[in-house]
Amino acid sequence: MRRWLRRLRSLYYLTPATIYLVAVCFFVFSIQTLSAHVYFVYGYTFDKPLELCFALNWGLLKHGFFWQPITYALLHGNLFHLLMNMLVIVLFGAGVEMEVGGRRFLRIFFFGSILGGLGWLGLLALMPILPPMDAFAQWVPAAVRRWMPLAPLTREALDTAMCVGASGGVFALIGAYAAMFPNRTVYVLIPFPVKMRARTLAIFVGVATVIEAILIQTNVAYAAHLTGCLAGYAYGAVLRRKGFNDWTLRRDRRTMKCIVSIET
Repeated sequence: MRRWLRRLRSLYYLTPATIYLVAVCFFVFSIQTLSAHVYFVYGYTFDKPLELCFALNWGLLKHGFFWQPITYALLHGNLFHLLMNMLVIVLFGAGVEMEVGGRRFLRIFFFGSILGGLGWLGLLALMPILPPMDAFAQWVPAAVRRWMPLAPLTREALDTAMCVGASGGVFALIGAYAAMFPNRTVYVLIPFPVKMRARTLAIFVGVATVIEAILIQTNVAYAAHLTGCLAGYAYGAVLRRKGFNDWTLRRDRRTMKCIVSIET
């Protein structure tokens, strides 16, 4: 137990921005949960105006709710949604922060969240002119399509649909890490541990997101996931050109060890 406590304490000192971001998301979700049990008029609870004000919605964004592309990433639809996003941030985002620092970590996260939200809005605006998503799966043999969860796409109205969740920023962290350190080995639970390179993980995430968007019709914002991942990859590519890569960081660590040994 003492050893695990030391590890948790070291995580706080190494990745403070990650811890703060997770704490803020849990705090916001606790406000959502509490406000869902407080009624004010006509049977409505306070969580409804909270979501309307801070979730991403084009009908309000175009009328001046300019903070929504940022604040929607701090809201979550349910506890499972929150836990999954926070788990990836703690396990994967902490590695990104240890390499690039807290400020760049937050920039990557919110850059991916903003562009992911805008990508979701853009796809939603194009929905009226797009064919049903299940039409793209007509090439699949009929015997296979019987057990596939194909369904006509639910076309949400642009002015009424809302988006919440940190998934765009989470996917941006994955994309940025893959761009900066493409050959590093990562382990993914799907559901058993699978060893792969960071670049392979980014490609797998992108392909899986597209396939899931076509074959499984749910209310998940797949466009935000894919756009966030691409935005993070672009941001990571810029950082890589500035010197954030395996060779530079390895050299910096050797220099740091020499300095510490000389001082001690």
